[in-house]
Amino acid sequence: MMECFNPEISREIVIDSQKYRVNDKYYVIEFSSWDENLRDWLAEKENISLNDEHISVINFLRDMFQLNKNHPVIRTVTSELAIRFGTEKGTVKYFHTLFPKGIHQAFLIAGIPMQDSCC
Repeated sequence: MMECFNPEISREIVIDSQKYRVNDKYYVIEFSSWDENLRDWLAEKENISLNDEHISVINFLRDMFQLNKNHPVIRTVTSELAIRFGTEKGTVKYFHTLFPKGIHQAFLIAGIPMQDSCC
């Protein structure tokens, strides 16, 4: 059985005297409160060493979410990877080399609030 997050549970993270409110799974509560310090902290927590490709995906996810107010689907993200980095990197398999736990891990690090469902 998949464990759901409780939207009522939130915590505060302090990084360099900046406060961030996140839910019980560390997804930001407010999209606008995210910044690079939180991005780096979340990536470290997820054992991911960010490189240019990670950051490109993260920025793309944020842009798409801000534009559409919706979580981008993996196919949209992999199509963008192909455009930016070549067809060999435009696959779900390659995406998982960047974010081994999948699209939700990328959403977490990108500061995209959790969907209203189990993740």
